[in-house]
Amino acid sequence: MRSVLSRYLYSDPAFYKSLVAITLPIALQNVISLGVNMMDTVMLGQLGDVAIAAANLGGQPFMILNVLGFGLASGASVLIAQYWGRRDMARIRQLFTITLRGALAASGLFCLACLFFSQGILSIYTPEPQVIRTGAEYLRILALSFVLYSFSNCYIMCLRAVEQVKVSMVVYGLSFFVNVFFNWCFIFGNLGFPALGVRGAAVGTLIARGTECVLVVLYMLFVEKKVRFTPATLFGSTGGLLGDFVKNSVPVISNELLWGVGFSVLNMIMGRMGAGFVAAYGIANTVNQMVTVFIFGMSNATAVTIGRIIGEGRAEDAQRAAWSTLLLSGVLSLICTVILLLGRGAILGLFAVTEQTRGLADTFLILMAVMSAFQAVSSNLVVGVLRGGGDVRTTFLLDCGLLWAVAIPLGVLGAFVLHWSAPVVFILLRSDNIVKTFIGLARVKSGRWVRVLTREN
Repeated sequence: MRSVLSRYLYSDPAFYKSLVAITLPIALQNVISLGVNMMDTVMLGQLGDVAIAAANLGGQPFMILNVLGFGLASGASVLIAQYWGRRDMARIRQLFTITLRGALAASGLFCLACLFFSQGILSIYTPEPQVIRTGAEYLRILALSFVLYSFSNCYIMCLRAVEQVKVSMVVYGLSFFVNVFFNWCFIFGNLGFPALGVRGAAVGTLIARGTECVLVVLYMLFVEKKVRFTPATLFGSTGGLLGDFVKNSVPVISNELLWGVGFSVLNMIMGRMGAGFVAAYGIANTVNQMVTVFIFGMSNATAVTIGRIIGEGRAEDAQRAAWSTLLLSGVLSLICTVILLLGRGAILGLFAVTEQTRGLADTFLILMAVMSAFQAVSSNLVVGVLRGGGDVRTTFLLDCGLLWAVAIPLGVLGAFVLHWSAPVVFILLRSDNIVKTFIGLARVKSGRWVRVLTREN
């Protein structure tokens, strides 16, 4: 029995220690980032359902930009992790250059679009004039943070691929306190600051993003010693790696971008169902993300670990690493289920919303708990195992294809044609995770997902 298990799973404690060493800082970074979102929701919750809905929908362009940046950095990380296995630092710096150039260009375009077309963008998501007006005010201020965030976040994500993850805890930890403090000041008018309401939350976020960028540049210049990337490197040569980056990253970028647009469409569907639905989903989703941070942290750690193993020329070990991390994902999902079911009442008590919104959020949390196993395994399959193995075309089909082919059509059908209840529509909007899990497991079992992407020195 033990020999059979060792064929499919790692028994070496060093493997799990290495995985945990990468997972924990990433998870804690996500806790901090989501803590900011939760504090925004709690503070804005004191202003009512419209304020929560306006900030949630006003943040949708940032969400699309964020997944685009995640796609850029994740696509680069597939290559960076494999070059890290070979300790080819020159090519790693060139991949940093390509990634950050793309992030700066995309965030600049998003910033301009949101500054000049904020009300038109909000009207896509909701027909309610008050939500559009308030959300547009929020978005115009938030847009000023896009370039700052994209630069610092993509740099930190690329560092993960060379197993430098602790800096993210420091940067986002300080950013959390800056954001919460200035939100408290500008939302409610404390300490003599103007009371800006929803706009105050955007101002607090802008100040926090500026803080993050300054800290990242200081770390880059004076602390980081492995990659030795500097702002001047942005203007250097890419060493002929642009073609490799495009070939391996375009499916990832397309995946994340179309997934982000698709998820934004899901929010548009919910926005058409009323501010109460949007507010309830925003609350439940924020709580769920806080609980599942270790699942997503391990997914990112899996991609780095598997990429490094393949770069070192150990394809068989990559297969064992895949099954080991997928098993851990299932265990983590059970823990998340228990936390959501037992803690939801106390957490929802923090939000000053109507009883109807609170009741709907409670229902959403129960459904999220029931579906957490599919969410955990599918996340690790797409973001961790298959992407880390270089099988980016399959991840595109699973993550983006199923969202557009399954979740969105079923959501539209249930919400606007059949007029089913909110909980049923919610299940339909997340049904792609179930299909994704079974197809992804079959792909891993086939072994055809392991790809060597590096060039010879």
